Amino acid sequence: MNWTSENYYFTKLNKSELPELIHFYLVTTREHYKLDSYSEEAYKFDFESLMGEDQIFFDCSIYYVLRSKLHNSIYACIRITFWDKETSLPIQKLFDIETESLLIPHVTNFWHIGRFVISGKIVGNRINILKKMLFDAFYGPHCLGSGLVIAECDRKVVNTLRKLEIESYQLGDPIIYLYSETLPIYIKSEWLEAFIEKNKYSQLSVGNNVDIQKFVEMSNRMLLRSKNIE
Repeated sequence: MNWTSENYYFTKLNKSELPELIHFYLVTTREHYKLDSYSEEAYKFDFESLMGEDQIFFDCSIYYVLRSKLHNSIYACIRITFWDKETSLPIQKLFDIETESLLIPHVTNFWHIGRFVISGKIVGNRINILKKMLFDAFYGPHCLGSGLVIAECDRKVVNTLRKLEIESYQLGDPIIYLYSETLPIYIKSEWLEAFIEKNKYSQLSVGNNVDIQKFVEMSNRMLLRSKNIE
């Protein structure tokens, strides 16, 4: 299907749609790396593993998805999570990274980004989809400031981010995860400035500001909870 605004629409994911998203993510990743065999047992293991992660993080996350207007199927997705600094992140389990190694001094807001994939079945100018998905996901971390975006990220994606003027810091050695060479990285919120400002005119929408309010409320709740614990 060609990429035009007449064929697709951007929306957000409901919790009941998580199984659909995880299935899309696994199948699309498999197709991207041209894997001929993917056993039912391997698929079931990966599906249950990712579902477990997303059920834990859903309430403090926003999932941006691209859907077909023709049959409503998902064709792209990305997730941005406001991290409570307590729940174990996938990057910690995969790379054996301690929480203390991620809590950089003088940083207030911590984020995790994941489930980023665009279907190879979309033909045409895919860069516009890429920029829109990244803009939506990074707008919150940029606006709230004093932040760190943490991710386990495919090397090719890291290189793509650099081309879009988004720098990152590599936390450790890469591993093979879900078929690709995956790096543990973080991105400081100030490193998003050039990308956000360059794309604000074409990508900013009312929905972005609504999302900011959601994250502000999350931040306030986490701050209140930490004070109560103290």
